[in-house]
Amino acid sequence: MNFLTDMQLYFRGEKIESFYILLASVVLLATALILIISVRQPFTRGLGATLLGAALIRLTVGGTVYMRTDSQVSKLQSVYEADRQHFAEAEGPRMDKVVESFRLYRIMYALSALAAVGLLTLTGRPLLHGIAVGLFVFAAMGYTIDHYAEERALWYTEVVHMQSAAD
Repeated sequence: MNFLTDMQLYFRGEKIESFYILLASVVLLATALILIISVRQPFTRGLGATLLGAALIRLTVGGTVYMRTDSQVSKLQSVYEADRQHFAEAEGPRMDKVVESFRLYRIMYALSALAAVGLLTLTGRPLLHGIAVGLFVFAAMGYTIDHYAEERALWYTEVVHMQSAAD
């Protein structure tokens, strides 16, 4: 494969993943609203509130990635075709930052899971137990999504750096 094909493959994967994030977020949002509005128990209100927050975060992230991807690919292709050196000087460091950010995300998910454990073990309040379960869902979704996103980003970053070394 050539570099432009690799780049398109990376961003196609990013866009497909963001579509699935949006789909899951809509389900999460509907679930949260049903729990908050219909069930009216402390556990489900805590769970619903946390799921609502998770859904809004995922909708924002998934929507942003989905909406920007096509224009981002178009711009990157233009830069690559016009000036490969400039492309390498910009895209390599940008992707290095993207890859570094996954460590921060893993820390955030770990802290969410630890907070959930604390809420489950240190309290006997159903509302807080519901929040804890929601935090586990948030962390599990994040770890799952970011596993594939990071794997793809590592591959693309390596391709970008190999491309810049070849020029």
